[in-house]
Amino acid sequence: MRLHQINQLDYPAALETTWQNSVQSGDQILLIEEGFLRLIQHTSTLQTLLEKTQAEFYYLQSDATAYGLSPKLGTALSEEEWVELTFNAEANISW
Repeated sequence: MRLHQINQLDYPAALETTWQNSVQSGDQILLIEEGFLRLIQHTSTLQTLLEKTQAEFYYLQSDATAYGLSPKLGTALSEEEWVELTFNAEANISW
């Protein structure tokens, strides 16, 4: 399992396509910092990616609290759980 860490709301089109096409079945995606807002503003795109790849979506509870939002997609992680997820991944890819 690879962990993709997304920290931007939007990337240039070529990079956006690249990271989405690199997600494989069983990978995990962690939306952090401004990337957390994708769960609110790009829900349908993420849902399609989830259905296509069977990837798991995560976000930091601290980001949700900071933005005052409660997304319906993804699983909230504490800082400690984030560290554990990172160490358990075969590879970490920061986009």
